[in-house]
Amino acid sequence: MKNNRLIKNIVLIVFFLLSIYSYSQFTINAYNNGWILVNGSSGVTVKNVGTIQLHLNGALNYKNWSIVARVTSPIINSDNKEFPAEKLNFKYSSYTTQQYYAENYPTITQLGVIQNNIPMSFSPVYFIRNSPLPITIPTGKYGGIQLSYDIIIEGGNYLNSLKSWNNYPIRLEFTIVNEFGTVIATSPFSIDMQISPNGNYDVTPTFSISVNSSAINGELIFNTIQDYKNGVRKEYQDGLNVSSDTPYEIQVSSVNQYLKSNSSDNLELNSIRVQIKDTETGKLSNEIKLSDYNQTLYSSSTKSNAKKYNIIYSTSPADEKILNSKPGDYSTSLQYTIIPL
Repeated sequence: MKNNRLIKNIVLIVFFLLSIYSYSQFTINAYNNGWILVNGSSGVTVKNVGTIQLHLNGALNYKNWSIVARVTSPIINSDNKEFPAEKLNFKYSSYTTQQYYAENYPTITQLGVIQNNIPMSFSPVYFIRNSPLPITIPTGKYGGIQLSYDIIIEGGNYLNSLKSWNNYPIRLEFTIVNEFGTVIATSPFSIDMQISPNGNYDVTPTFSISVNSSAINGELIFNTIQDYKNGVRKEYQDGLNVSSDTPYEIQVSSVNQYLKSNSSDNLELNSIRVQIKDTETGKLSNEIKLSDYNQTLYSSSTKSNAKKYNIIYSTSPADEKILNSKPGDYSTSLQYTIIPL
């Protein structure tokens, strides 16, 4: 009988010690306070719809801790329409504290809360990074910190194609990590969003641009001394076809960084000049020196239906870069772009 009593006492002591150990916790609980309704191309900001609760039971000692969050699954509704995760933003709104932290009130700067818009991603993004506030709760004490967030859905014409009566389920995971990146605690977060078909949406512009088959392979040929001395010029009639139901810009760029010959010699792109001409009015566009980034050739303040432009390629007189280049066929690929305004 004495031995049995001794065993029971030992079991009780072990259980008691385990209970004390599990009481020291730093946990997180993230939840929504509603849902998201989008009613137009301008997007929406839903105030204080996201909450992060931090529960701190002593005794704790954490320094340089962080909170990160990530989207855990594609934001797809039952119509198989997918909302782009990067258009979902969180923005800090306010915070409150309980018990220990109500007595030892930290400022928002001490907490290290990121106050800019936080675009979401499938990779972790920081809400708090290396907090200056050490978590040092005394034994037997409890502290609580509650952070409120607005959720912002970015505006844009992309919303037009996502209109649906069926909700988009948004699923995230919030995580506390220590200064070494080790996970301390996690919490799921979910909220539903509807992009209502009944709203004020901008009409999605339709536009197109193409190069006429006669101008697909543009050529500038140097045959004589005069060509090198005076430069060469070639104009391709009706070389560019444009259609747009909104004002637009036409831009051009080279796909490659250089004009390259068959023997791998390079010629700088800016030896070539590009210009277009309105076939109806004869108006000339800007003349640009070719580069590997987009440059605007032409801006139209009106819409155009089946508009045609001549394409003009030319070189400067006595261009030293061309004069000093080795004989050969130099080429690159050009990209013409139309951008609605």
